[in-house]
Amino acid sequence: MTANLEKDFTEVTFHGRGGQGAITASNLLCAFAFEEGYNDVLDIPKIGAERRGAPIQAFSKLSKEKEIKDFCAIKSADYTLVFDFTLLDIPSVATSLKGTVIINAPDFVDLDCIAHVKAIWLVDATNIAINNNLMISGYPILNTLMLGAYAKVTGQYTLETMKKVLNQRFGSRGEQNYIAAKEAFESVKKVRG
Repeated sequence: MTANLEKDFTEVTFHGRGGQGAITASNLLCAFAFEEGYNDVLDIPKIGAERRGAPIQAFSKLSKEKEIKDFCAIKSADYTLVFDFTLLDIPSVATSLKGTVIINAPDFVDLDCIAHVKAIWLVDATNIAINNNLMISGYPILNTLMLGAYAKVTGQYTLETMKKVLNQRFGSRGEQNYIAAKEAFESVKKVRG
C-alpha cells in the first residue's frame, strides 16, 4: 500500500462513465474495507444530471485506525481506477492521475498521455463483464471487476470478503459478480512501475 505521511487514510478516486458502476464501486470498496476491519470509511459520489455515458467521478477514503475528518473531494489519490481508457483523452483526467492507476483497457492501449504516472496496472474488465453476462441494457457493468483488480493490487481485502459482501448486497447475482471479480483479480497485470 502507498505510504502517505500527510494523512492517516488511503484515498481512492474512480473515473468512469455513467452506467458503468463507478459510483457503486466506491460504495462497495467502503463496504469491503469495513468488513476487513477498517475503523472508518467514506464514500463520496460526485454526480449531477449526467446521463449514461457521461464522465463521472467518485471518491473513497479508508482509515484503519482513525476517524476520517476530511470530507473534501480527493486531489491526489493513492489509487485511481479508470473504468474507460478513453477518459485518458480528457486532459483534466489524465493530468490528475497520481499514485497507482488501474485502467480497464485491452493490452494494446496507448499510455503516452499519462507518461507521468509511475505505476500502472491494466485489466480488460469490459471483456470479462461481457463473457460473464454482467450487462444492463447491453452495457457492461464493471464495478466488481475493477474492485477485484484493486484487491490484487492493494491487498486491502480478500476475495472471501468480496464474496461475502457481494452475496449480502446482490443476493442471487452475488455469485456471478464474484466469479467475474475473481477473474479480474487473476488477470490484472502491471505494465509500469
